[in-house]
Amino acid sequence: MKAPVYPSGQIDMSGGRYDSSPAEQPRFLSQADCQDIAQRLARVAQGGGYTVTTIYSTWTGNVRWARNQISTSGEVRNDYVKVIRNLNGALNNWVLINDTSDAALVAVARRAERLARLEPERPQSDLIGRLANEPAPEPKLFFEATYNLDAEQRAEAAVALVGAAAQAGMLSAGYIEVSAQALALIDTFGHTRYCPYTTARFGVTVRDPKGIGSGWAGVDWPDWSRIDGPKLAALALDKCLKSRNPVAVEPGRYTTILEPQAVCDFVKGLMEWGGTFHNEDDSPFKGMAGKQVIDPRITITADPLDPDLGFPPFNPLLGTNVPFGDWFWYDVYHPVTWIKDGVFQQYAWGDRGQTVDGQYKSTTLESSGAFRMSVGGPPTPVDEMIAATKRGLLVTRFDRVKQLALRSQLYRGYTRDGLWLIEDGKLAKAAKNMAFTESILFALNNIEQVGPPQRVFHPKNDSALIFLPEPVIVPPLKIRDFSFTALSNAI
Repeated sequence: MKAPVYPSGQIDMSGGRYDSSPAEQPRFLSQADCQDIAQRLARVAQGGGYTVTTIYSTWTGNVRWARNQISTSGEVRNDYVKVIRNLNGALNNWVLINDTSDAALVAVARRAERLARLEPERPQSDLIGRLANEPAPEPKLFFEATYNLDAEQRAEAAVALVGAAAQAGMLSAGYIEVSAQALALIDTFGHTRYCPYTTARFGVTVRDPKGIGSGWAGVDWPDWSRIDGPKLAALALDKCLKSRNPVAVEPGRYTTILEPQAVCDFVKGLMEWGGTFHNEDDSPFKGMAGKQVIDPRITITADPLDPDLGFPPFNPLLGTNVPFGDWFWYDVYHPVTWIKDGVFQQYAWGDRGQTVDGQYKSTTLESSGAFRMSVGGPPTPVDEMIAATKRGLLVTRFDRVKQLALRSQLYRGYTRDGLWLIEDGKLAKAAKNMAFTESILFALNNIEQVGPPQRVFHPKNDSALIFLPEPVIVPPLKIRDFSFTALSNAI
């Protein structure tokens, strides 16, 4: 299903973008709207050369609650236009505005041109006009169930989710957030990329009023109808009740069962920008192509057309200061397998920008932050992992995970919202939270059992200007000798 196409409205030279009433204004820009902005910007450009315009249009609706009561509810609507002017190879990095009036577009063009003239010219910069435009895939990312979840429905859902915790005498806090975005890349050679997408995020924490227990659950999907809020709220409540009155457990190496959220919190560092698959010089995988690097049951892939892992198929942030603008044609995300059956295959950069069938295109996928960790062989559910554990720990999720060493992939972080001691195949008692210091690669080479993969909570940092979803699908893992180094007093 494609995003609805909204009328662009008439240009109001006094600064307004639309002449329709507020109730009729679109919540994000259609492809026609984005092209209109880029065309008006091109008309006011001076000095020759070409212009590349990135447009990010966003609408977000949310409801938040704390202590079993709704605290805030609202909607935010904004458009951002990022402009690059290339004057014979002299180009500015970029100039950003969030006003699409004609006056604002004139001002941003002049500023971009002033900044571009501070840089040296490169006559071969017109190469971009002779390159074939590599088609981007078209994943299904826009869902009406998300787009149509209005304020009243969000509030009703929040009230229903709070009810069970309130009846149990616990305190619930959380949020529901739905959004619709449009992302466009347009240049004055006539090339256009446009992708509309929706996102839905849900997270809930339930705490004991005495501060002696805490449980959490959450997930994000592009389709709100795939989020089972009552089930997640019940899970958070159950974890809270079971985690009350934790006991101190001596730090050390334990057989550890990581639930899927904990696996994501721990291993996501492999996929982050500048991480293992990007930085060949410092990577532990340098010279390891074709060799076993992790447990042979694990395969790590990404595909923008994966129906459960879809994400925008091009990168609007890549290479905005490349002199010849060729970044625009190497930005497409392709399906990629980084590790197959535990064997390292390739880096994220791979053969980017090489000639394929006579055309310039990328042959691998620069990491978008999204990834799927698949498992070989029959999966083992968490309950069976627990039953097969003589003594160990069960971890709900990790918090404040920080990299200590890139080459060894050593990380430090803390358990949160549910940690239990396992004895003789049963959850014996709740344990106080602990800090861990462990290498991702050490852990992934000490796997005893793997479970069924599932989608987890992994929204991108909200401080980023452009919200690009980074979906993650991972299994629960049972790991030998996972290192816990200190107690933590946090609940």
